[in-house]
Parts: sequence; structure tokens; C-alpha cells
Amino acid sequence: MKILRRYRTLPLIQRLAAFVVTLYVEIVWLTCRWKFIGEEFPKPYWKENKPLIACFWHGRLLIMFKAWRTPQKLHMLSSTHPDGEIVGRVIENFGFGSILGSSTKGGKKAFLSMIKILHHGESVGITPDGPRGPRYQISPGVIRMARLGKADILPLTYSVTKGTHLKTWDKFLLPFPFGRGVFIYGPVMNVRASSKTDEELQKDLETTMRNITQQADAYCGRETV
Repeated sequence: MKILRRYRTLPLIQRLAAFVVTLYVEIVWLTCRWKFIGEEFPKPYWKENKPLIACFWHGRLLIMFKAWRTPQKLHMLSSTHPDGEIVGRVIENFGFGSILGSSTKGGKKAFLSMIKILHHGESVGITPDGPRGPRYQISPGVIRMARLGKADILPLTYSVTKGTHLKTWDKFLLPFPFGRGVFIYGPVMNVRASSKTDEELQKDLETTMRNITQQADAYCGRETV
């Protein structure tokens, strides 16, 4: 185990791992049949090139690159952990921007970087229950980011008919090739136009994300875990 930990910090190993993950995502994407539900929610923002905060669960990360169906730049958060470095390289392989940071290291700097990106009119993608959970629970920073960044929040998720949940805290969904999949976009949340408290908005967003995840799983004949 110590040997594996040591070698995965090497740039060459990280690039190789990122290549394998990127290739696997493309294989799954090309061999599965995909449906998009709720695309009418982000389309006006994409058409007008307005920034969004795309929110998706940590366990539904792998194929989420394919949900961003616009040339508009998207920047995604990845941790400074060696595994996060690999994720960052995968993000860049798909033409997205990578922001290094987490709740335990570099979090403040990453948060400010995302605010700056939103002010520049570009979008960010985050996993509001990451990097350590609890699973399917929204962190309070999302609503604060929307207020400070003056951007609306887009909840989204995906599911597949063929795949497995890994034995990790987030029950990471690993899709398999040659199945069917669905992406679901939830209604966009405008926190600045709401009279609700941040706690109420946080709960509303969590409920929406849980609901669309259950809807996606039901569409694919899968039980939400």
C-alpha cells in the first residue's frame, strides 16, 4: 500500500491514470444510449452565456462532463490529494478548467477563485457533499457562493442501467458500457430573488438534488443508495 501511495504521486503515473479514466468515460459515453431531461432549465443560460453553479453529488461525478452541452467554459473543483490531482487532469482532458482546493486544504483560496470566475461570466461545477460527505447533504457554502458570485444554481445528476456502486462513502456510481443512461437537470435556483433564509435555500436545493437523483435511478431501474 505504501508503494502504491508513493507511485501515485508521480506526475507520469497521474497522467497515465487520467488518460485511462478519460478513455473509459469516452467508451461509456459512446457505447451507451443517453437521454436528457430538463435541459430547458440551463439552455437559456447557455444561450445568453450567463454563469451557473452546476451542483451534482460526489458519487455521480464520472460522466458529468457530458452533461455540460455548451461551449461555455466550466471550471470544476478538485482536491490537492493525489487522487484529486488525477481528477484535475481528467477535468482538463475534457477541456474544462481545474481549481485545486478542498474543505480541508486550500478551501478559502479555491472559494475565492470560484467567485472570481463567476464574476468573469464563466461557470463552476461543484460537488456540495464532497470531498468527504455526509452523502447527499448540501454544504452551506453553495448558497453563499451563489450570493457572492451573483450566479444561479443548476442541480443535475445522472444514472445508468448498467453499472455498480463502489464501496466508498459516496457510493460512487461506476457506469458500464453498452447500457442506457439519463441526465436530469433540475430547476435553476436564484437565491438573490428569494426571500428565504440561506438554511431554507440549502434545504430546498438538497431536496431537489435528492429528488432528481431518485428520478434518474428510477428511470434506469436502479435503487438509490
